[in-house]
Amino acid sequence: MTPEETIRRALEAEASTVEVRPDALAAIRARTRRRRARGWVTWGAGLAVAAAVAVTILVLPDAPRPDPPRPAAPTAAPTPTPAAGPLLAVYYVGPRRDDALVREFHRVAPGSDAVRAALTLMFGTAPLDPDYASAWPAGTTVRGVSVAGEVVTVDLGGATAPSAIAAQQLVWTVTAASGRPGVRIGPDGEVLRRAPAVDTLAPVWLINPQQGEVVRGGRLDVHVAGFGSTARLEIVPDGGGESIRQDLTLRGGSPAQREAQLTLSLPPGRYTVTVTLAGVSDDHTVVVE
Repeated sequence: MTPEETIRRALEAEASTVEVRPDALAAIRARTRRRRARGWVTWGAGLAVAAAVAVTILVLPDAPRPDPPRPAAPTAAPTPTPAAGPLLAVYYVGPRRDDALVREFHRVAPGSDAVRAALTLMFGTAPLDPDYASAWPAGTTVRGVSVAGEVVTVDLGGATAPSAIAAQQLVWTVTAASGRPGVRIGPDGEVLRRAPAVDTLAPVWLINPQQGEVVRGGRLDVHVAGFGSTARLEIVPDGGGESIRQDLTLRGGSPAQREAQLTLSLPPGRYTVTVTLAGVSDDHTVVVE
């Protein structure tokens, strides 16, 4: 391996540890709105103080004092909204079943052990996209998870010796959930690490929208990742109507995945969103309200 290839693989391994959530763009917009709102609250508070000073000046010292107001009846405290649990990245085998991984994000209960929850989803929950699948046999379970330094050890039940892609499916899921680079299957297993992304991940991902997502407000955020410079986006409404077809320029990421993001305004309806790169496609169905 040449020095250039060694450097490329090292950069790729580091970049592949970053997990971009499907709601990242919406979260950034929400934080921006909150900062603007705080500015209006501060200005409004200043007006309230000024009004209070004006009222004090108009009250004459000899004016009769009104009877003190009666205390207001106690009101019931509002029921707190349950906190939403975190989104965890779970990896599956893609539509072609050709040793290439794809990824979905699943929400779990607050306080869940991230590694155990992600693996439980990977082994026992059907992917949102029916085109995806697990490379592990049905009935595989998680008996235990332990962490020592930079290595996570998982003890599995009902599992046979995994194929190469099944092992990588587990490694990419565990490292995403734990933030640690090493994974051991069983106490006596060797330490496994993520294989190079370009050799392991599907050529193109439709990160957002996810399969079956319901989008409100008529604004659809599209997030695409892949190993190439250009991808074809197609959005087709169910039951006919005007379709959207355009080329997307993917930027950054090399030697890891490149990405493209955009926001589209769509009328209410059900749509199939497809992205294609190098002859490989990923498609999801979404409802816009």
